[in-house]
Amino acid sequence: MSFTTITCVIAICDLCGRHNTDSGYGMHYDTAADALADLTTAYDDELTWAVTADGRLICHRRDQAHEELRISVHGWHPTGGAMACTFTTGTPPVPAHP
Repeated sequence: MSFTTITCVIAICDLCGRHNTDSGYGMHYDTAADALADLTTAYDDELTWAVTADGRLICHRRDQAHEELRISVHGWHPTGGAMACTFTTGTPPVPAHP
């Protein structure tokens, strides 16, 4: 019987300690650069991991603490006026329901 040691890189969230391998489809990477490139790339509509301005790596959990740190990275907030309407002067009123 023979054994070998294999060294790989996994990501760990600086906020909650979650590993990118905590789910069944987590990846192991050859380098930290490979991990960052993959984890911070959006595939379809999935939320990505993010790196804050002070260098912290934040996983893609959707709780308040993670979202607040993600705002500083992406510059948006999911409830930050995305549905706000601004009307120009002289816009006629339109009934909400016919």
